[in-house]
Amino acid sequence: MSMFGKLADRLLAMVAPTTEAEAACVLISTVRTPAGYCAGADGVVRYKITRNYDSCAPKVTYSCTGK
Repeated sequence: MSMFGKLADRLLAMVAPTTEAEAACVLISTVRTPAGYCAGADGVVRYKITRNYDSCAPKVTYSCTGK
């Protein structure tokens, strides 16, 4: 097997289990809550985004991360 084939197999093995687990989660709701202001951006509101799932833990992300 070529080096690229082995690399692709390893990548697929790492990604496939999370993809199947994510597919089992059914999104119930998405809630956007103001959470201050973005750093370095004048007056841009930062939001906390919570995604609630039926049988999985909620996932929290923030808008303007890394800014």
